[in-house]
Amino acid sequence: MKHLFYILLFLATITACDHTRSGMAYDGKDSTTVVSRLLEDSRAMYEEHDMDSALSLMLTAADYAKGCHDPQVNYQLFKALSSAYEKKNLFHLQEKYLLRQLEATQTSGDVGKMALTLFTLGVSRYTQGDNDQSITYLDKAFGQAPSDSTELRAKCQLMRCQVFLQTEDTDSVISSLHQAKAIYPPIAQKDIYHLSEVYMLSNTGRYDEAEKMIKQYAQTDSLYARIEEMSLLQSIHEQRGQTKQALEDAKLLLELNDSAAQREATEAMTRIHQLQHEEQMKLASARQQTIKAQAQARIWGLLAISAIVLAAAVVAIVVFRRRAVAAHQAELEALRLAEDAQSSEAEVRALNEDLQRRYYEHLYAILLPILNAKRTHTGHIDLNEKSWKLIEENTNLVLPKFTYHLRKNHTSLSDEDVRFCCLVAMKVPNPVIANIYCIAPSSVAVRKQRMKRQLEESVMNETLETYLSKYSL
Repeated sequence: MKHLFYILLFLATITACDHTRSGMAYDGKDSTTVVSRLLEDSRAMYEEHDMDSALSLMLTAADYAKGCHDPQVNYQLFKALSSAYEKKNLFHLQEKYLLRQLEATQTSGDVGKMALTLFTLGVSRYTQGDNDQSITYLDKAFGQAPSDSTELRAKCQLMRCQVFLQTEDTDSVISSLHQAKAIYPPIAQKDIYHLSEVYMLSNTGRYDEAEKMIKQYAQTDSLYARIEEMSLLQSIHEQRGQTKQALEDAKLLLELNDSAAQREATEAMTRIHQLQHEEQMKLASARQQTIKAQAQARIWGLLAISAIVLAAAVVAIVVFRRRAVAAHQAELEALRLAEDAQSSEAEVRALNEDLQRRYYEHLYAILLPILNAKRTHTGHIDLNEKSWKLIEENTNLVLPKFTYHLRKNHTSLSDEDVRFCCLVAMKVPNPVIANIYCIAPSSVAVRKQRMKRQLEESVMNETLETYLSKYSL
């Protein structure tokens, strides 16, 4: 015990000497100057990535802060300390210096910094799981923030949304989001907040409000957001049993996304499987009913046998007739459902074919601005090298790597041949091609025949347009 006492005394002496040496450098100086110097030194340590030394200097400055009468210096010090502890995930210490930072702002009367500090306290309490206290700080920050600090006021409302999401208070989330949009209009232009509100309205069964919001923002520039909106709208219509409107939404989705045809086919197959599943469930239910009827028939038969044999025979005949009728009705229902499934599959196939036809009919519209830009007063289309490159690039965008594969598989083709194939593949009419090459429209057909002979023998059995359409798939 005696040796332990001497060791502790030695360590205490060393610690006291260290504090004495650290304070000697600032002896005789004003507390405000000391705090400012220590804060500058800690920033230098922080830039050198020496976090421990920087934190030690800031803690030393905090000891001198009691005699510092400059609230701005104290504010900067406590802000640096709270940020340092936040990075170390020591939130209870962060909150301690946030409160001292708040005292400094109250002393200086800077309502902007006071509101920002209250907002940071609200975020800290939310991180620690204290949602009620977090809302209290956020409300105070919102009330203290100047009217021109729209971004900070909007952040307070958005943070309230985050807290209310944790407490599953959907109405408060939507209310806070509305206030944030009203305070800071740029928020209303962000798809993420718009879609989030639509999701919450839809999840709470407020379909009319969700549909109204989707129609209000229907002209959004983001294709992905538009697709997501249409998907939500389709879901709303399905939930409300509006099958016709849901089908129209599906068609719009097909126009927005070229892969939607496959998606529609998948959904159709899912519906077919659902019908089949429902039919199986109905058949199983019919079987169970039949089994129950048989059991009842047996019971009644045993009871009837004890009384009159004739009555048992009559009951048996009635039971068998019911079974026959039920089985016949089940077969008819199965046939009807099978016919409905075949009809649905035929409709999906016809829809896919119609979409594919419309897809290729609109390819020419992609090149139309390029061609019209080079049309002269005589009607001739004078394309330069840059225009041809644009035509090739647009063709490759619509038909991926079309020119690459064409040149790779047909090395004998010249650049002019490849460009001619681009015009044909993009469904450019013969009169327009004639204006490009300054030839008669009938000569375009002749040139297509020459191009067929220049390609493969298999092309001879079909048109050049059909071959190039298959070639690009």
